[in-house]
Amino acid sequence: MARPRRTTAENVRLVLVPSEGAEAYDPAKRDPRLVALVRLLARQAAREFVDAEWERASRERLRK
Repeated sequence: MARPRRTTAENVRLVLVPSEGAEAYDPAKRDPRLVALVRLLARQAAREFVDAEWERASRERLRK
């Protein structure tokens, strides 16, 4: 078994440098990544809702 090296950093410094092609953030515009995420989550929620309703309907049919 390998021996741990114990080489962990005490302090980490992160410097963010914007690239030349990076667009400036404009709060008036919608972030397309956020829009895509919201659509994906909405589709997933709708799919789960429909599946739950089909399951409920089939259980109710079996009771009668």
